[in-house]
Amino acid sequence: MNAPEKRVRFGSKCCIIRHIPMHKLFLVVILLIFMSMLSPSIAPANASTYPTTTVRILSDDGTLESSFSLPTANTIGGLSVAVADLGTDGTPEIILGNGLGNEPRVHVVRADGSEIGSFLAYDVTMGVGINVAACDLDGNGVNEIVSAPQRGASPHVRIFSNLGQVIDPGFYAYAETMYEGVNLVCGDLDGDGRAELVTLPAAGGGPHVRVWKRDGNAMKLSGEFFAFDQTDHRGLVGIVQNGNLTVASQVGSETNFRTYVIHSLASLISESTSNTNARAATSIVSIASSGLIVYTTSQDASLVGETQMFIEDITTNSIVAATGDIDNDEREEFVVTESRPFVGDDVPGKQMIIDLSEQRLYAYKNGLLNNSFLVSTARAPWQTPLGEHPILAKVPLVHYAGGTGADAYDLGWVPYNLRFYTHIYIHYAPWHNNFGHVMSHGCVNVSLDNMKWIYDWSDEGDAVIVHE
Repeated sequence: MNAPEKRVRFGSKCCIIRHIPMHKLFLVVILLIFMSMLSPSIAPANASTYPTTTVRILSDDGTLESSFSLPTANTIGGLSVAVADLGTDGTPEIILGNGLGNEPRVHVVRADGSEIGSFLAYDVTMGVGINVAACDLDGNGVNEIVSAPQRGASPHVRIFSNLGQVIDPGFYAYAETMYEGVNLVCGDLDGDGRAELVTLPAAGGGPHVRVWKRDGNAMKLSGEFFAFDQTDHRGLVGIVQNGNLTVASQVGSETNFRTYVIHSLASLISESTSNTNARAATSIVSIASSGLIVYTTSQDASLVGETQMFIEDITTNSIVAATGDIDNDEREEFVVTESRPFVGDDVPGKQMIIDLSEQRLYAYKNGLLNNSFLVSTARAPWQTPLGEHPILAKVPLVHYAGGTGADAYDLGWVPYNLRFYTHIYIHYAPWHNNFGHVMSHGCVNVSLDNMKWIYDWSDEGDAVIVHE
């Protein structure tokens, strides 16, 4: 018996969409994937150019001193940043961690942007982005590099030497099922000459602060506490300053700060609140020349202290910062870089926002960005329907075919399809690799890896919002 078929029309073309019986699904999917691996790919129209992420060096009053760009796989993931002397010459290096959609690589660069070296902190396929920190955990006078995944992966913290060699293959800062991401801060909290590592759950996680100390060849938990009410899931960022730990809430235009003395127990010594028009705080830093704590904002791209310094031309609308005297002029500078955006509208549930002007899909859950990637929507005269639509069905396999005469086409059976409008799908498109450019007759074309992710992540009824 033939599989059931349905005739549908895209513009002036008629397509036959057949849904395959479930007992044949596994075999067909394997065959499709194998065939796609053998098929030649089409190079993107802009393959000769590579996206870059900008790193800016600002004086302590916010004046731009210099900048450089780092090649990245996309313009949305941004970077994380730390500043520390990784040698013994007294000149700090800039440590950068790749963001969302990039391989989990750590870059060590000079102030002029020239790269000293780089290494993979995790398996090359982990594309959620990484946070970085650097401090002397064992008290030998040389700083180590610490990494942790951003939102979307287990809280697996790893420690590397100043040369990028694995010292500690890793430990889980929280339960393995905690996928909200881990923010990092380190410094000497007990005055023994060795830095402690502090792990902080990112937005969506509870306010559970954990303090870790190097014990022989392993990191051991030396203390933990809740910085705010246990039901507070705004996330935390932090800084160690003058031997004390200051933490700040992440999500929301109102940022709450609390400073603790960390000994056998954490003791609260001060608290304050700051209000901005931004949606979230991304990092906090201190400038020794003024003693100020300054924090950076998301969807606002500014440094906020006694005065607010706006950083212009930020692709992601989000920044993070670190400080250090990177030019040995006895004054600290801000090192500011574009970072992963992570806050959207405060809406419960899942949303897929498809921006036609960017040819990009943003996947949010409870207002927090889970993933983002390039897509291909309709080219003229066809249209991808604007507005808000629910996912009507998750269809494992669809046969895309149609047209007549010279316009006839048969694109074969395609796995992973999300129907969100009459005969319009978000789906894998094995026939091209030109994502980021209009290509379709109305559907939203997605690469295989990204389509697998969004298919597994989404549920029927989730909102798909298409706007120009």
